[in-house]
Amino acid sequence: MKQTIVFCVWLLLGAGMAHAQDFVTRGKIEYEIKRNVKRMMAENDEPSNSFSMAMPEFDVVYRELIFSWNRWIYQPGRAPSTASRFVNENVAYIDLDKKERIAKLQFLDNYFVFEDSLLPIKWKIENETRKIAGWECRKAVGRVQDSIYVVAFYCPEIIPQGGPEFFSGLPGMILGLAIPRHYTTWFATRVEIANIDESKIVPPAVKKSKQYTKKDLAEILLKQYKEAGWWPDVTLEKVIVDMEGYTF
Repeated sequence: MKQTIVFCVWLLLGAGMAHAQDFVTRGKIEYEIKRNVKRMMAENDEPSNSFSMAMPEFDVVYRELIFSWNRWIYQPGRAPSTASRFVNENVAYIDLDKKERIAKLQFLDNYFVFEDSLLPIKWKIENETRKIAGWECRKAVGRVQDSIYVVAFYCPEIIPQGGPEFFSGLPGMILGLAIPRHYTTWFATRVEIANIDESKIVPPAVKKSKQYTKKDLAEILLKQYKEAGWWPDVTLEKVIVDMEGYTF
Protein backbone atom coordinates (compact mmCIF):
# COMPACT_ATOMS: atom_id res chain seq x y z
CA MET A 1 0.00 0.00 0.00
CA LYS A 2 2.79 2.38 0.97
CA GLN A 3 4.65 1.63 -2.26
CA THR A 4 1.48 2.35 -4.26
CA ILE A 5 1.07 5.76 -2.59
CA VAL A 6 4.71 6.66 -3.21
CA PHE A 7 4.38 5.61 -6.84
CA CYS A 8 1.26 7.79 -7.30
CA VAL A 9 3.02 10.77 -5.72
CA TRP A 10 5.94 10.39 -8.11
CA LEU A 11 3.51 10.19 -11.04
CA LEU A 12 1.86 13.43 -9.95
CA LEU A 13 5.21 15.18 -9.46
CA GLY A 14 6.42 13.95 -12.82
CA ALA A 15 3.28 15.18 -14.53
CA GLY A 16 3.65 18.56 -12.83
CA MET A 17 7.27 18.85 -13.89
CA ALA A 18 6.43 17.89 -17.47
CA HIS A 19 3.66 20.47 -17.55
CA ALA A 20 5.95 23.17 -16.18
CA GLN A 21 8.48 22.40 -18.88
CA ASP A 22 5.84 23.20 -21.50
CA PHE A 23 6.04 26.88 -20.62
CA VAL A 24 8.47 28.94 -22.69
CA THR A 25 10.43 31.96 -21.44
CA ARG A 26 12.96 32.45 -24.23
CA GLY A 27 12.90 31.95 -27.97
CA LYS A 28 12.62 33.45 -31.44
CA ILE A 29 9.45 34.05 -33.43
CA GLU A 30 9.14 34.82 -37.12
CA TYR A 31 6.15 36.95 -38.16
CA GLU A 32 4.72 37.23 -41.64
CA ILE A 33 3.28 40.70 -42.16
CA LYS A 34 0.65 41.06 -44.89
CA ARG A 35 -0.80 44.37 -46.02
CA ASN A 36 -3.64 44.77 -48.45
CA VAL A 37 -1.89 47.38 -50.59
CA LYS A 38 -4.80 48.04 -52.92
CA ARG A 39 -7.16 48.67 -50.01
CA MET A 40 -4.57 51.03 -48.49
CA MET A 41 -4.21 52.93 -51.76
CA ALA A 42 -7.97 53.26 -52.11
CA GLU A 43 -8.18 54.51 -48.52
CA ASN A 44 -5.58 57.19 -49.28
CA ASP A 45 -7.35 58.17 -52.53
CA GLU A 46 -4.27 57.27 -54.57
CA PRO A 47 -5.13 57.26 -58.29
CA SER A 48 -5.24 53.97 -60.17
CA ASN A 49 -2.79 53.53 -63.04
CA SER A 50 -1.17 50.70 -64.97
CA PHE A 51 1.54 50.37 -62.32
CA SER A 52 -0.86 50.13 -59.38
CA MET A 53 -3.17 47.79 -61.28
CA ALA A 54 -0.26 45.41 -61.90
CA MET A 55 0.74 45.33 -58.22
CA PRO A 56 -0.14 42.23 -56.18
CA GLU A 57 -3.02 42.70 -53.78
CA PHE A 58 -0.87 41.90 -50.74
CA ASP A 59 2.58 43.13 -49.77
CA VAL A 60 4.45 40.61 -47.58
CA VAL A 61 7.51 41.12 -45.36
CA TYR A 62 9.04 39.16 -42.48
CA ARG A 63 10.28 40.28 -39.08
CA GLU A 64 11.59 38.37 -36.08
CA LEU A 65 11.21 38.75 -32.35
CA ILE A 66 13.93 37.40 -30.04
CA PHE A 67 12.84 37.25 -26.40
CA SER A 68 14.14 36.27 -23.00
CA TRP A 69 11.74 36.71 -20.11
CA ASN A 70 10.77 40.40 -19.96
CA ARG A 71 13.13 41.70 -22.66
CA TRP A 72 12.84 41.30 -26.42
CA ILE A 73 13.92 42.86 -29.68
CA TYR A 74 11.79 43.08 -32.82
CA GLN A 75 13.81 43.48 -36.00
CA PRO A 76 13.98 42.76 -39.75
CA GLY A 77 13.75 39.09 -40.68
CA ARG A 78 14.40 37.16 -43.87
CA ALA A 79 13.98 38.88 -47.20
CA PRO A 80 10.56 38.54 -48.86
CA SER A 81 10.31 36.54 -52.08
CA THR A 82 9.08 39.59 -54.00
CA ALA A 83 9.99 43.28 -53.84
CA SER A 84 8.29 45.19 -51.02
CA ARG A 85 7.61 48.88 -50.62
CA PHE A 86 7.72 48.48 -46.83
CA VAL A 87 11.17 46.96 -46.26
CA ASN A 88 13.17 48.98 -43.71
CA GLU A 89 15.63 48.57 -40.85
CA ASN A 90 13.28 49.67 -38.09
CA VAL A 91 13.92 48.02 -34.72
CA ALA A 92 12.00 47.99 -31.43
CA TYR A 93 13.47 47.03 -28.05
CA ILE A 94 11.17 46.41 -25.08
CA ASP A 95 12.03 46.02 -21.39
CA LEU A 96 8.94 45.25 -19.32
CA ASP A 97 10.79 45.48 -16.00
CA LYS A 98 11.84 49.05 -16.78
CA LYS A 99 8.53 49.74 -18.59
CA GLU A 100 10.38 51.25 -21.52
CA ARG A 101 10.66 50.88 -25.26
CA ILE A 102 13.53 52.10 -27.40
CA ALA A 103 12.97 52.29 -31.14
CA LYS A 104 14.98 52.97 -34.27
CA LEU A 105 12.50 54.30 -36.81
CA GLN A 106 12.78 55.77 -40.27
CA PHE A 107 11.17 59.16 -40.88
CA LEU A 108 11.57 60.70 -44.31
CA ASP A 109 15.14 59.76 -45.33
CA ASN A 110 16.65 59.50 -41.84
CA TYR A 111 16.73 57.00 -38.99
CA PHE A 112 16.24 58.19 -35.41
CA VAL A 113 16.44 56.49 -32.03
CA PHE A 114 13.95 57.51 -29.38
CA GLU A 115 12.92 56.24 -25.97
CA ASP A 116 9.39 56.16 -24.60
CA SER A 117 7.17 54.41 -22.09
CA LEU A 118 5.18 51.31 -23.01
CA LEU A 119 2.26 51.72 -25.37
CA PRO A 120 -0.99 51.72 -23.31
CA ILE A 121 -3.54 49.27 -24.68
CA LYS A 122 -6.98 48.45 -23.32
CA TRP A 123 -7.41 44.69 -23.76
CA LYS A 124 -10.50 42.50 -23.43
CA ILE A 125 -9.95 38.74 -23.47
CA GLU A 126 -12.50 36.58 -25.31
CA ASN A 127 -13.23 32.85 -25.41
CA GLU A 128 -12.30 32.17 -29.05
CA THR A 129 -9.15 30.12 -29.66
CA ARG A 130 -6.98 29.54 -32.69
CA LYS A 131 -3.86 27.49 -33.43
CA ILE A 132 -0.97 29.56 -34.85
CA ALA A 133 2.40 28.04 -35.83
CA GLY A 134 1.39 24.93 -33.88
CA TRP A 135 0.57 26.81 -30.66
CA GLU A 136 -2.87 27.17 -29.08
CA CYS A 137 -3.78 30.84 -28.79
CA ARG A 138 -6.63 32.79 -27.24
CA LYS A 139 -8.33 35.83 -28.72
CA ALA A 140 -8.27 39.36 -27.28
CA VAL A 141 -9.46 42.67 -28.67
CA GLY A 142 -7.92 46.00 -27.78
CA ARG A 143 -7.89 49.70 -28.46
CA VAL A 144 -4.92 52.02 -28.89
CA GLN A 145 -5.41 55.75 -28.34
CA ASP A 146 -9.14 54.98 -28.01
CA SER A 147 -9.47 54.94 -31.81
CA ILE A 148 -7.38 52.11 -33.28
CA TYR A 149 -9.09 48.72 -32.96
CA VAL A 150 -6.85 45.63 -32.88
CA VAL A 151 -7.47 41.89 -32.71
CA ALA A 152 -4.81 39.67 -31.13
CA PHE A 153 -4.24 35.98 -30.49
CA TYR A 154 -1.86 35.27 -27.60
CA CYS A 155 -0.28 32.05 -26.38
CA PRO A 156 -0.37 31.54 -22.56
CA GLU A 157 2.31 28.83 -22.82
CA ILE A 158 4.83 31.47 -23.95
CA ILE A 159 5.20 33.45 -20.74
CA PRO A 160 6.62 36.87 -21.82
CA GLN A 161 3.77 39.35 -22.35
CA GLY A 162 5.06 40.65 -25.67
CA GLY A 163 4.26 40.67 -29.34
CA PRO A 164 5.05 42.25 -32.71
CA GLU A 165 5.61 45.99 -33.04
CA PHE A 166 4.94 47.74 -29.70
CA PHE A 167 2.09 45.48 -28.63
CA SER A 168 2.18 43.85 -25.20
CA GLY A 169 0.16 43.48 -22.01
CA LEU A 170 -1.63 40.15 -22.54
CA PRO A 171 -0.98 37.08 -20.33
CA GLY A 172 1.24 35.46 -22.95
CA MET A 173 3.04 36.15 -26.22
CA ILE A 174 1.01 37.53 -29.13
CA LEU A 175 1.39 35.22 -32.14
CA GLY A 176 -1.37 36.74 -34.27
CA LEU A 177 -2.42 40.36 -34.72
CA ALA A 178 -4.72 42.28 -37.05
CA ILE A 179 -5.33 46.02 -37.40
CA PRO A 180 -8.34 46.42 -39.72
CA ARG A 181 -7.80 50.17 -39.98
CA HIS A 182 -4.38 49.56 -41.55
CA TYR A 183 -5.46 46.49 -43.56
CA THR A 184 -2.52 44.65 -42.00
CA THR A 185 -2.02 41.32 -40.22
CA TRP A 186 0.90 39.75 -38.32
CA PHE A 187 0.99 35.98 -37.91
CA ALA A 188 3.79 33.82 -36.54
CA THR A 189 5.09 31.31 -39.05
CA ARG A 190 7.44 29.53 -36.65
CA VAL A 191 8.56 29.59 -33.03
CA GLU A 192 12.08 28.45 -32.09
CA ILE A 193 12.94 27.69 -28.47
CA ALA A 194 16.51 26.34 -28.83
CA ASN A 195 19.88 27.92 -29.67
CA ILE A 196 18.68 31.46 -29.03
CA ASP A 197 21.32 34.21 -29.24
CA GLU A 198 20.34 36.45 -26.31
CA SER A 199 23.27 38.80 -27.05
CA LYS A 200 21.09 40.32 -29.79
CA ILE A 201 18.55 41.57 -27.24
CA VAL A 202 20.04 45.06 -26.87
CA PRO A 203 18.69 48.57 -27.53
CA PRO A 204 19.14 49.78 -31.13
CA ALA A 205 21.56 52.55 -32.06
CA VAL A 206 22.24 54.76 -35.05
CA LYS A 207 25.75 55.94 -35.88
CA LYS A 208 26.35 59.65 -35.33
CA SER A 209 22.89 60.08 -33.82
CA LYS A 210 21.86 60.92 -30.30
CA GLN A 211 18.87 59.39 -28.56
CA TYR A 212 15.74 61.52 -28.56
CA THR A 213 12.65 61.70 -26.43
CA LYS A 214 9.40 61.35 -28.34
CA LYS A 215 8.68 65.09 -27.99
CA ASP A 216 12.19 66.07 -29.20
CA LEU A 217 11.84 63.90 -32.28
CA ALA A 218 8.30 65.11 -32.95
CA GLU A 219 9.52 68.72 -32.97
CA ILE A 220 12.26 67.83 -35.50
CA LEU A 221 9.75 66.04 -37.74
CA LEU A 222 7.24 68.87 -37.43
CA LYS A 223 9.84 71.28 -38.81
CA GLN A 224 10.72 68.91 -41.67
CA TYR A 225 7.08 68.34 -42.59
CA LYS A 226 6.44 72.08 -42.71
CA GLU A 227 9.53 72.75 -44.81
CA ALA A 228 8.60 69.97 -47.27
CA GLY A 229 4.98 71.12 -47.44
CA TRP A 230 3.73 67.54 -47.45
CA TRP A 231 1.32 67.92 -44.54
CA PRO A 232 -0.43 71.34 -44.73
CA ASP A 233 -2.38 71.11 -41.45
CA VAL A 234 0.34 69.34 -39.46
CA THR A 235 0.63 70.04 -35.71
CA LEU A 236 2.91 68.73 -32.99
CA GLU A 237 0.07 66.65 -31.57
CA LYS A 238 -0.62 65.05 -34.97
CA VAL A 239 3.04 64.16 -35.40
CA ILE A 240 3.16 62.51 -31.97
CA VAL A 241 0.06 60.44 -32.80
CA ASP A 242 1.62 59.47 -36.15
CA MET A 243 4.77 58.36 -34.36
CA GLU A 244 2.72 55.95 -32.29
CA GLY A 245 2.46 53.91 -35.48
CA TYR A 246 4.39 50.77 -35.97
CA THR A 247 7.84 49.61 -37.00
CA PHE A 248 6.69 47.68 -40.09
